[in-house]
Amino acid sequence: MKTTIQKQKILLLLIMAAWGLLTQLDAQSATVILTRPITLQDNVISLLNKGHEPEKGQWKLVVFGFVHCKDVCPISLANLALIVRAAAQEKINLDGIFVTIDPDRDTANVLSQYTESFGPNVGYLRLEGEKLDSFKATFGVETIFYTKNEGNLNHYQVDHSTSAFLIDPEGRIRVMFDALKDANNIAHLFVDKRTLFSK
Repeated sequence: MKTTIQKQKILLLLIMAAWGLLTQLDAQSATVILTRPITLQDNVISLLNKGHEPEKGQWKLVVFGFVHCKDVCPISLANLALIVRAAAQEKINLDGIFVTIDPDRDTANVLSQYTESFGPNVGYLRLEGEKLDSFKATFGVETIFYTKNEGNLNHYQVDHSTSAFLIDPEGRIRVMFDALKDANNIAHLFVDKRTLFSK
């Protein structure tokens, strides 16, 4: 018999697969509001809280990337900051967390300086090794490192998923979207689906 945690992981994988198909088809909107929210495990919530200390009733917006990214990640972070500001205008308590997929180059100091430029409500999370692998797997985030080897530990490139997640104050994934394409959709949700954020 499968445990509740195993069932939740299977459900998340199925949702991620369907969501991935939507984005590959270049659907007009790949935003998915989960009718059955996925409850994150306590250890995952604890790690997210390290990225930005939560206040009561606070939502979290989680995106993945790396500082050396020249095009995708700056847009993702700008969109994250836009969404956080849009939430604040609607009196929705939301903080953003940028999770690095490249901890070898993204030191705490580098991440602090990088995220500061996107506003005070944007924090970062830096994990390494198996802890990072497990965390990425929880969210279905994929990464591919190119030309990273003993002779090249600084000038390699990384491809990664552009998935982003809205997590409610109870630690449940409620909305999944594309950090590059769907920022305006999420900003509209704060008005059009107001009841979602007042639960």
